[in-house]
Amino acid sequence: MSQDLENVFVQLVDASWHRFNEQQHNRHMDELLLGAVITTMVEDGLSLIDLTSDGMAHYLRFEHMPTKNRMIFQLTNQSENLIAAKVLGRYGDVVIGYGERVNNAGTLYQTLKSELKSQFLDSGEPGVITTDADISSGYIYVQVPLILDLDVYFTGQYEVNYALLRQHINATIHSLQKYLRGRLAV
Repeated sequence: MSQDLENVFVQLVDASWHRFNEQQHNRHMDELLLGAVITTMVEDGLSLIDLTSDGMAHYLRFEHMPTKNRMIFQLTNQSENLIAAKVLGRYGDVVIGYGERVNNAGTLYQTLKSELKSQFLDSGEPGVITTDADISSGYIYVQVPLILDLDVYFTGQYEVNYALLRQHINATIHSLQKYLRGRLAV
């Protein structure tokens, strides 16, 4: 009888550790993805020049040093709660942006002026491309919000599907680059 009770106790502890690890993994899913994004971008020749986080929202900025082109990646985990993640999925609000330095101030102002006409767009809606400028540094940025299923970037609990992550980021950057260059030709 005593051994049976000890076996039950061991099973309870094992089950508790399983649940604890599951909760920890879910709470840190966004940080795992950030590490994967940093690894991917550095492997692609970009340098991390800014990293900011408040624990929920994370902001990364990269620069390709030879061209001075920039890439922005923002992530807010929407599924910190394990129950919500199991029921609704592990989703994150992601904003991917692309920026280029513009030496001509007139081009900078003209692009921003034409963008002000579309300020009635809800920039929080997925797929709506917005333009912004950092006048002090001379950069024009375009960015797009997306809602991503974070689980698709992991083949195991901690194994990253780098090929898919790279493909999704590069496809978005390619489209943003085309959009920005079209805007700059105005």
